[in-house]
Amino acid sequence: MPAKIVQPSGRLDANSSADFDNQIKPLLENERFLILDLSQCNYLSSTGIRVLLKTKKSLLTRQGELFITGILPEVYHVIELVGMHRHFRFEENPEAACTAIERIQSNRAGNLKWTSVNSRFIFQPEGKEKDPALIWQKRGIAGYNELGTSVGYGLPAEAGFENAGQPELFVTAGNVAAFVPSKPGEASDFRVSPEPCRAGILLSEAISFGAEPSGLMQIDEVKSLSLSQAAEAADSLKQLLDQDRDELMLLVITDRDTTASLTVALLNDQALQQIIRSNPLHHLSALSAGGNQLLGATFILGEWNVRNTMYSFPQLLNENLVIENITDVQPLDPDKILKQPMIWVYLSKGSKDAETTRLVVETSDNLELEPYQDFLVRRLYTDCAKVKVEALHGGYTAQAFQVASYDAEGRKMRPTVLKMASRALITRESERCRQYALPYIFNNSAIVLGTEFYGEKGALRYNFVGIGGEESRLKWLTHYFLDSGMDVLIPVFDKIFLQILKPWYGQPVYGIIYPFKDHDPTLTFFPHIYQTVDEFFSISPNEQYIRIEELDRPILNPYWFLKHQFPARRHSWINYYSGICHGDLNMQNILLDENMNVYLIDFSETKPRSVISDFARLEAIFLVDNAPLEDEKDMTDYIEFISHFYESPLLFENKEIVYHGRHSEKVAKHATLAMKMREYAFNSVKGNQDPVPYYIALLEWVLPVVCYTLPDSHRRLSMIVSAILTEKVSERTEEL
Repeated sequence: MPAKIVQPSGRLDANSSADFDNQIKPLLENERFLILDLSQCNYLSSTGIRVLLKTKKSLLTRQGELFITGILPEVYHVIELVGMHRHFRFEENPEAACTAIERIQSNRAGNLKWTSVNSRFIFQPEGKEKDPALIWQKRGIAGYNELGTSVGYGLPAEAGFENAGQPELFVTAGNVAAFVPSKPGEASDFRVSPEPCRAGILLSEAISFGAEPSGLMQIDEVKSLSLSQAAEAADSLKQLLDQDRDELMLLVITDRDTTASLTVALLNDQALQQIIRSNPLHHLSALSAGGNQLLGATFILGEWNVRNTMYSFPQLLNENLVIENITDVQPLDPDKILKQPMIWVYLSKGSKDAETTRLVVETSDNLELEPYQDFLVRRLYTDCAKVKVEALHGGYTAQAFQVASYDAEGRKMRPTVLKMASRALITRESERCRQYALPYIFNNSAIVLGTEFYGEKGALRYNFVGIGGEESRLKWLTHYFLDSGMDVLIPVFDKIFLQILKPWYGQPVYGIIYPFKDHDPTLTFFPHIYQTVDEFFSISPNEQYIRIEELDRPILNPYWFLKHQFPARRHSWINYYSGICHGDLNMQNILLDENMNVYLIDFSETKPRSVISDFARLEAIFLVDNAPLEDEKDMTDYIEFISHFYESPLLFENKEIVYHGRHSEKVAKHATLAMKMREYAFNSVKGNQDPVPYYIALLEWVLPVVCYTLPDSHRRLSMIVSAILTEKVSERTEEL
């Protein structure tokens, strides 16, 4: 048996802890490992936890360990509540603990002692399995967590590739990265991140090791030495351990002198030279040619704190490499004298391409992800081994992608949708999806699985419950709108508004609304609309009236009305019906699978407002964005139709469609769908026939069409329709 087994029973509380402590003390005089079997212990108090911590600390001073086995869920919960579960090593049963101890003892065949550079050294192996060093040679962004402990060339990720300058020497350790410029006189810098997985480096090249070292090297007697002498001693250790020629060594050297420091450095030996010759590591090649035995950089610290001997080495790094303790970063000085150094040694088991260890990100033929997009995909899909990203559409303020994902065994996982936009939009969308969509929409199963950010960019991952199978595909509603007849479209829209979104629109609340404040497009996506109008139409928003040739009369300038009357009436209110509205309900925010299941995304603008808002949004898409305009005759015919369409003083009526042009079938389809939106709106406001709130909501989306990447004819149409609507709104709202 490699360790003693202690099995307390019953309660380990204030009354019994002292006896338990006395029982263990004699064992600690001779044992390096102890197995504590808690399978018969049903209660653990804070006093009992302190005894466990004291026992573990005592074993650690002898390079031993406390193993806890058979712990009951209720007892583990007590340890977890106080945050101490990370400090203990748990195994299922004593047999599993014995196996683990035997493995450690086998790997720690004994401490090595040897003489080098006229000093006596001791090496204490940690007993961990060696991993290959990772060779990074692909341009992109890597997280601090991926790099572990590393030396390479790159820049802080927030610099952005478009603004990136000459790569700098960098080192990473734990949650910290240091950057040393190549040009003399330029200041070094460092970054500290509480979440290393979300901090990245713009990589040119690097060599990285894991987070845990292979062992600790120290001087057997108190003596100082230089960094270059530490390198010689490490090289002699490598020979003593009979390492293979291709195994790399990295050192983390701490100095507890008056000016404390921590150095991260690669050993510049034959193994490193072979790696450099075999891989296009141009910057490291130039650095290694300088003849230095170590390649890296040094953190200057306020202190090196080892107060808690229970800390693992990664925990020690996180304790000491904090922003208030790092005073400077300096190039590695081989002549720097170290006093009482501790040298953590990282030994590799050969090397391999870092890309073989990362999430495989594939894209469709016509898609190339930006480096920051690739980084965000890797952060959002950490549960996958491979993803394939395919563009769904490019919106005005965001991009959406369909993502097929696979696990480590190649099994296809549930398809998801990925959205990328600004940080503010992604944050808002995630919050509003949880606040307004999930509690109300039953048939729509869009769930936010996670959000990630890179500077001012963000990404969001949606899961769509119910979509599965190898052939599942998502198509947005635009596809059906363009290619399907009314026999398909009417049932789809009925399903969307009368089933899925009924909790939103079917439960309106009567109260005060502020139409002009809620529907001002300059307050959301289009603050630049006046500049665009001036450039495109040569119309000043300060002219109250304009003459429109197609109408053959002067008419109220809609952009004057937007600039002067919307702000003047911003605090004007009416009693009307409000509801939860999507806020940007276009047909590229509505997705359907092969079974015509409907799913909504893009909830960034979702909130309570006038209940007819979303219906007006779609009417703008039907009648303006998709108007059939191929020549001047089409424009003339369509203006006649649209003028007649907006003649009615009622929100909803079954009106005749008057159109004499050559696109009668298409116009009839679009107009019928617009009237369908009016019918939904009419029912949502309990039969209120006042069209003005609807027209104000419509203006929010017709006015800014001039800013869209649409043909010139559609931009002009938007100006004409806006003028017609503005005239009607102005006539009816003087009293507001």
